[in-house]
Amino acid sequence: MSDHVSTGCDPLDELLGGGLERGAVTQVYGPPAAGKTNLALSAALDVAAGGDAALYIDTEGLSPDRMEQIARGRAGPNQTVDDLAGRLIVSEAFDYDEQTEAVQDTAEFAAEIELVVLDSATGFYRLRRDDDDGGETLRDVARQITHLLSLARKHDLAVLFTNQVFTDPDSDRSTALGGHTLNHWSGAILRLDRFRGGNRRATLEKHRAKPAGDTVQFSITDDGLVGDDGQQPPRRD
Repeated sequence: MSDHVSTGCDPLDELLGGGLERGAVTQVYGPPAAGKTNLALSAALDVAAGGDAALYIDTEGLSPDRMEQIARGRAGPNQTVDDLAGRLIVSEAFDYDEQTEAVQDTAEFAAEIELVVLDSATGFYRLRRDDDDGGETLRDVARQITHLLSLARKHDLAVLFTNQVFTDPDSDRSTALGGHTLNHWSGAILRLDRFRGGNRRATLEKHRAKPAGDTVQFSITDDGLVGDDGQQPPRRD
């Protein structure tokens, strides 16, 4: 296997065994404001800072200001924010059908990119599940993930999708939407939570080459993600 794709945060890369695995899908889930989109943006812009391209499927309403902030933090001395933005392909989806189309259209870019981000896979699922009891929509989301997985394997790229949580009424415990159906196709699963003092905690819940249960802490700053020692990864040249 070739090198992993960095998240732009050293502790998270270490937790994942080197970063986002190529040829596989990484699921990042957690409650609102846990840092899912910040992590996804950090990874995509780190790819762009390295001179490669990333595709970002946005169903949440990406903040251009936040993207510019993180790009400024990742840009090297010979790079501008526009340089990085030019290597980030953003596909906006305003409803579930547009999300489905954007995922299918990923095949057109797969040979030219290093990372695909789907942020989030399940935002529109919440709106549709009441219409069909969630079953058919969930199977369709799973088909989207398996489509991205097939592209990852074929083109040796990494895939990251963000997911939301629901509270199981029986156990009163929050878990990832989609349960076993989406977890099955995820090579790695990270849960993000807000932690003391505004920090975030990432818990490795599944990995193909590491035991589950390890955790790291990180913080979200104007420039992106930093480890609990306050150190950012080096800027790209």
